[in-house]
Amino acid sequence: MLKEHSVTLERFYDIAAGGRRAEIDAALARFPASARIRDPIAIGLRAMKAITGGDLPGGVALFKRAVAHCDGRARQYLLDLLIPNMMNSRGMEEAGEALAATDDSVPELVPAFTALRAQVAAGQGDDTASAWYARQALETGRGVDNPLIVGRVLHRTALAAFYREDFDEAQDRALEAARWYERLESHRNATLAYSILYVIANDWVGDPDLARFYARRLTMSAHLAEDVAMENYGVIAQLDIAAESGDARRLTSLRGRLLASPLNEQFIRERFIYTISEVLANGWSGRFDAARVALTSLRQLDTLSLPERSLCDALLAITALSTWHTELAKRLARRVLSQTTEPSQKEPLFDARRRRFARVLAAAVCIALGDVVRGRRALSRSVDPEQRFAAIIGANGMDEQGAPPLMRGYARFLNEACRTANMLRPSHGLTEAELEILQALPAGMTLATIASSLGKSRKTVERQVGNIYAKLHVANRAQAIQRARDLGIHA
Repeated sequence: MLKEHSVTLERFYDIAAGGRRAEIDAALARFPASARIRDPIAIGLRAMKAITGGDLPGGVALFKRAVAHCDGRARQYLLDLLIPNMMNSRGMEEAGEALAATDDSVPELVPAFTALRAQVAAGQGDDTASAWYARQALETGRGVDNPLIVGRVLHRTALAAFYREDFDEAQDRALEAARWYERLESHRNATLAYSILYVIANDWVGDPDLARFYARRLTMSAHLAEDVAMENYGVIAQLDIAAESGDARRLTSLRGRLLASPLNEQFIRERFIYTISEVLANGWSGRFDAARVALTSLRQLDTLSLPERSLCDALLAITALSTWHTELAKRLARRVLSQTTEPSQKEPLFDARRRRFARVLAAAVCIALGDVVRGRRALSRSVDPEQRFAAIIGANGMDEQGAPPLMRGYARFLNEACRTANMLRPSHGLTEAELEILQALPAGMTLATIASSLGKSRKTVERQVGNIYAKLHVANRAQAIQRARDLGIHA
């Protein structure tokens, strides 16, 4: 039973769902010290304070404790706050079990629970049930006389659509939720809605301007909510965009901003993005030794997914290429190609994107090392449906302007490595033009095709091929290719 000194149940829910730190602290101050460790509502407030401070596991543990020590309407309100945070801590199965403990004793919470069922069903792969629950939640939720619950229904149905990979629907609902929460000045909830929009813009649409806009809105909302963890996440999201799009000036500014902030658990979880941005910046400046050290340390983390590890390997292959360690570069590139075949099950958007980037970069390393057939084969239509990369990757790297906007930072890294490698690559008397021809020979193209692809006349190519044979002391194409590999001109 709630004491006189405590807040009402409805007021507790509004404060906790709103996530405003000042209101949480003021409500907690109404409980004596002894009640703060026993009263379920006080424990619930402590749970939200922990979560808004970046301690999600601690907050979930406190919510579980509060739920275990109450029943009736209070239990239902606490469950509505606990279950989404269980999902955020990757406990979808546990969240489903907790959802089974909900009932209809609080009518205004029914649409919110229905929206949670849409999320759980989507997380378990039942898209049909998820879509049905989402429709029910939206039909009943918009009529609830509680603005925060309306917002929670919109946000949860957006997440359900995201899990179903119905990204158009997810965008519409998340944008509606973000605007709704902004009108309520519920800044922390607006932050969560903008995080969905950022991921879709960045990982699915691939639009750096739109992704940057949502990342900035996320950061601003988190700042207004005094949520340091999410504010850092927003800055890291902007850092990721700057690194992948090759924006060195913005990257430097954002890295300085992060280093000036206190590190917290959220920052540690985003170490991968931060380190990759550091690696790319080092490569752009030709500091490949520093890039290699950072990548080697990052790759040893047990928390990396296979696509993240593959991206590390692809970048390590490029650093090996920069120093003309051809055998190491070739071995790493081939390992990446074996790791980045089509996944056997659904994977998160960011992992799918990193797997694709890793494969493209590994294919580019193969091509730069003269293993053109393997590199071109790796750029199959499942990876490169429009054969976009096949047209912009060559012996000297990748056309940055022709690359997708959020891959230009990687293209720049590769091109700088190729430029550095070309200064170390043995030529054995061959001119740049002859080396270019030599690298095209393994592809099996006719001399006429080679001439056309390089913008030269056939007679010029024939003369240069003759020069290559003479300088390498061989009589035909096969011998020239093998001799070049033996000499280390290309692998």
